[in-house]
Amino acid sequence: MDKHKWKDKAICHDYDIDFFFSKYEEGSLEFRKTIDQFCTNCPVMKKCFAVGVSGKEWGVWGGVYLEEGEPSREFGSHKTHLAKHHRALGQRPVTHR
Repeated sequence: MDKHKWKDKAICHDYDIDFFFSKYEEGSLEFRKTIDQFCTNCPVMKKCFAVGVSGKEWGVWGGVYLEEGEPSREFGSHKTHLAKHHRALGQRPVTHR
């Protein structure tokens, strides 16, 4: 089975990938919140976040902007639900970034 098959179920599957990387970084707070909400409604949000964390990825993964697989303080400061993602995966929130 293809280990990336889950991406076919993602709401963002046909969207510009830059929305979750450079456009997110350069965008307004409202733009970031829109992308965050978009991810919150995705059926593979937890899987996406887990892949981002385990792969030490950068960019938005499961509604959380990651830097080397850890939630970014800079791009996540507007969030109140980071801890929810960690709890869903049985992890403790990262606070050192």
